Amino acid sequence: MGKQWFVFTSLENSQETKTASPYLDYLTWNTKGRWTAEYKDGEFYHYENGAKDKCHTDSILNYISDAGENWQMKIEGDHFIHAPNGDYSRAHTDTVMHYIGWDGRKWRAELLTLIDGLHPDLNGDEPLVYPEGMLFKADAAAEVYLVQLGSRHHIPNSDVYFALFPAWDKITVKSQEEVNAIPLGIPLSLDACLIKADDSDPVYLSANGVKSHIQSVEDFNKVGFDWNKIKVMSPAKVDAIPTAPEYEIANW
Repeated sequence: MGKQWFVFTSLENSQETKTASPYLDYLTWNTKGRWTAEYKDGEFYHYENGAKDKCHTDSILNYISDAGENWQMKIEGDHFIHAPNGDYSRAHTDTVMHYIGWDGRKWRAELLTLIDGLHPDLNGDEPLVYPEGMLFKADAAAEVYLVQLGSRHHIPNSDVYFALFPAWDKITVKSQEEVNAIPLGIPLSLDACLIKADDSDPVYLSANGVKSHIQSVEDFNKVGFDWNKIKVMSPAKVDAIPTAPEYEIANW
């Protein structure tokens, strides 16, 4: 089994998603604190207030449900095991987790297994491969999207587009059905850009308040990014931008 991340959908607005991530921000009921959980190698790594230097590992996660109730959860395979107040005699198995996040809002999390940069659809009977890194539009629509971490993100205007890409000919045209099959994420922010530090080679896509490392020259060129649009910044400015999961381009 590949790496397991979380896919997030708002329980208050089913059209709203958050970028898929290996990290889940939650409120815990036993210590009344804010924690970030990372699931890897069969264990949760719990970071107090998201701080990596304040970490402990455990097989379980205590969370507050969307109904305000106290639940404990563990992961077995590709399922969640939910136990009210940690009582596993009353536990049930599910493919989703309903919880309250740091923002006080109600969210649904699903498990996403990553295999070679491809993102399977968790809801369908047959796996649907999301074209990670593809720039595309529907054949009868004007909206252009970039696929990142399993969701399509609308590029809001031509200024944002040309801050990333050299020309309109980089866009792949697909059917409306194919476009609709990819979950809709939040639009790219108006300050979206390509960045690097002046003392190092890594290039990042910076958008929506986070930066994602573009892993290779081949990946950069495959997406169609423009080398001439990279903004060179001081290392301190690059480091100050929170880091999101690496941009793993699929083999489409």
